[in-house]
Amino acid sequence: MLLTSRRFFCLFCLALLLQACSPAYNWRAVPNSDVGYVATFPDKPAMVTRTLDLAGLKVPLTLHAAQVDGSYFAVGTVPLQGPLQGQGEVLRNALAQALANNVQAGAAQLQSTEWLGQPAWRVELQGSLPSGEAGHAVARFFEHRGVLYQVTLMGPGQQALPEIQTTWFSGFSLLGQ
Repeated sequence: MLLTSRRFFCLFCLALLLQACSPAYNWRAVPNSDVGYVATFPDKPAMVTRTLDLAGLKVPLTLHAAQVDGSYFAVGTVPLQGPLQGQGEVLRNALAQALANNVQAGAAQLQSTEWLGQPAWRVELQGSLPSGEAGHAVARFFEHRGVLYQVTLMGPGQQALPEIQTTWFSGFSLLGQ
């Protein structure tokens, strides 16, 4: 079954609805020792794993996500093992395009950068949400120890407040580094 961007967005939203929503940012460091990271979420995150058809591959994507004031904060991970070994670039590009589709931003243009002391890719998108209001998304992608990571902030408006974006991305770290 081909998973469209809209269905991916719906699954993403469903994962977020499983948690209690808070109208205020209540930042907390949440470790995920199974995959090896700590993320500072603005509310209690939910976690869900789904198998997606992405770039013609069956991809187990685990999302650890929270929602506050219409903005979504998510860490997605894909194990690059078995048939997914060596597919990091293809999957990264497909995930970036799915994110661009979620905010109707056209083609995702990934930019090479360094993050957490290693090669990474960044995408900043502006478009509109399915509701028709302006929307934005910012994500960073990188591979580490056989896992593809996607750290994302998406929500209404042209962009997130700089202090929220800084808190979210600076609050992410890998365990054991």
